[in-house]
Amino acid sequence: MVLRSADIQLTIHAIPAAIAESISISIPPEKREDAALKFFFTVPSIPEAAAKAPALGGEVLPEQWHGPGFLVCNAVDPEGNIFQVRESAA
Repeated sequence: MVLRSADIQLTIHAIPAAIAESISISIPPEKREDAALKFFFTVPSIPEAAAKAPALGGEVLPEQWHGPGFLVCNAVDPEGNIFQVRESAA
């Protein structure tokens, strides 16, 4: 899978089976904040994202704070990776 825009391209590929067998993902997943990358996604509405996330295996965490021109909070994907969702304050 390739995600791209005018400014970035991110290629996501499957983990080789031999490596994947050694990975254990708990249910619920253990939140992992020590990743090399942290992604930020702009969403139209944080409450809407929070309502949709559980059906997709994720979670939008309740703590929110303001940045310059946006409201932001952390979220967790189905594997426990932490990322942020941002809503424009404009």
